Amino acid sequence: MKLLEILATVLVVLAVAGTTAGIFAYEQVLESRRGCITIHMRTYEHGNPIPNTIRLKKGEPACLRLTSDDTTHGVNIPDFGLNSESIHPGKWTYLRFTPEKSGTFSFVCYIVCSPMHSRVRGKIIVED
Repeated sequence: MKLLEILATVLVVLAVAGTTAGIFAYEQVLESRRGCITIHMRTYEHGNPIPNTIRLKKGEPACLRLTSDDTTHGVNIPDFGLNSESIHPGKWTYLRFTPEKSGTFSFVCYIVCSPMHSRVRGKIIVED
C-alpha cells in the first residue's frame, strides 16, 4: 500500500510540474508571435529598466510587455502622451501604440518607486 501512495504522489508532482512548464513555454510562444518587446522595470538602485534602450520603426505598431522585478512602477512616455497601467512585480502590463515621429524619446517611471525614483528612465529610439 505504501508503494502505491508514493507512486501516486510522484505522478501528481510530475503532472503539476509538467503543466506549469507547459504554460510558461506556451506563453513564450504567444509573446514571440505578438512581437512585443519585454521590459523589466527596476528601481535605479536595482539597475534601472532592462533593456533601457529600445528601437522602434516610425509608423509601425509597437507593443511593450512590461513587468517589475522589485516594486510597483508605471511607464510614462511624455512625447507620445502615453501612460501604462500600474506594473506590479510578477504581473504583465501591455502598452500598444504607433510612433508617428522619429527621434530619441525618454520613458520614465511615474509611480514613486524608491528614493532615486526620478532616475528610473530609459530611451526609445524611433527610426524612419
